[in-house]
Amino acid sequence: MGMVSFYFCDAAREAGAMITAGIHVSRILPGEGVLLEGGERITAPIVISNADPIRTLNMLDTAADAAWAQKVRSVPIEGCTVKLNVLLRELPNFISRPGTMEAHHYGQINAPLTKSEWKDGYAAGRAGCLPEQLWCELYFQSVHDASVVPADMHTMSVFAQYVPYAFAVGSWDDRRDEVRALTFRSIGRFCSNLEDAVVDAQVLGPPDIEEKVGLTGGHIFQGECLPAYMWSNRLSARTPMKGVYLCGACTHPGGSVIGINGRNAAMAVLRDLDSSR
Repeated sequence: MGMVSFYFCDAAREAGAMITAGIHVSRILPGEGVLLEGGERITAPIVISNADPIRTLNMLDTAADAAWAQKVRSVPIEGCTVKLNVLLRELPNFISRPGTMEAHHYGQINAPLTKSEWKDGYAAGRAGCLPEQLWCELYFQSVHDASVVPADMHTMSVFAQYVPYAFAVGSWDDRRDEVRALTFRSIGRFCSNLEDAVVDAQVLGPPDIEEKVGLTGGHIFQGECLPAYMWSNRLSARTPMKGVYLCGACTHPGGSVIGINGRNAAMAVLRDLDSSR
């Protein structure tokens, strides 16, 4: 999924954009540009932020509109998803659809839960505990591009929930192996070969995602996705601050790899530029 960002980057460069990575922004200066951590000021009448709303708010500091800041702070942003990057000897052999290189391996696969498992899992996560089973979403990048792994190996990406951001007992550092085992047990009940297929796995809980990716709370959708925070209640691409826009998952229509949030921000910018002429 990360390749989508690279495609957008290539398209932007072809259109004349300059892309710089690894440069930290200290402040957003509405209508003026940004101030970098090193003290350099980049002048720009428009700033479009893909950072989550809390980080954007922090970069705006005292320049943030008070009502907008209150709305940003009102949206829960504590993540409940664990990500596993897995190296496999072979692809999972699903009991219901046997085979280790089948058509379904080229798409997205879900390891489902019953209604009661969903309900109990959510309650457990909210209480700082692990559930009996995790819902898991699986992707296998290596079936599309074998060059990403050694010969005869495969990759599997797993998004699973519900897990707590903070455990009631212990921490992610001392319970990571437990989460790993739970995830493979949740997937493995649908497979005949998963235990022997796994070579290694990286386990990233919400605090790890927060640290490594820069998402507040480790929330992959930049804020809660329950109805009270979706659709017309989602943050708008256009903010009250002059020349400041949002293009991340915190905006309508929400998260996922769809590109619509960025398009909405671009359309808002173009409309505002056109109306100011």
